[in-house]
Amino acid sequence: MFEVINWRGYLRVNKQAGAERVIARMGAALGEPFTLLSYQRYWKMPELAEVQLTSPLGVQEPQEAVFRTMLAAQKIAGPWSVTCHMFSDRLDFEGVAAKTVRAHLTVPGVEWLLFSVTADEPTPWPDQEQPA
Repeated sequence: MFEVINWRGYLRVNKQAGAERVIARMGAALGEPFTLLSYQRYWKMPELAEVQLTSPLGVQEPQEAVFRTMLAAQKIAGPWSVTCHMFSDRLDFEGVAAKTVRAHLTVPGVEWLLFSVTADEPTPWPDQEQPA
């Protein structure tokens, strides 16, 4: 089952309260609430905050997960650079939209977004350190 869309983004905000306002506007554009999983300043560019979010998906079939994810993503940004891998019953599907490559992000304050959908438990993002 595909329960959620995992999102990672870089937001141009000063504080967590600003990030929460941007995320609320993203939810309004999507028509579904986002759940904020983490917030931290982006170490390479301190004027940005890095956030990890989820939004509900709740579908069974991989084809439906791809379709609904793309419908959701296009409400927030476009165009998306998308990759999709199918392995037996497993789907790995993700997309990236960024201002630096002339994507149109519909919510002010959003600079870069990545969505990821998989039927497996979400894994940590590759560039994050794991607790010891």
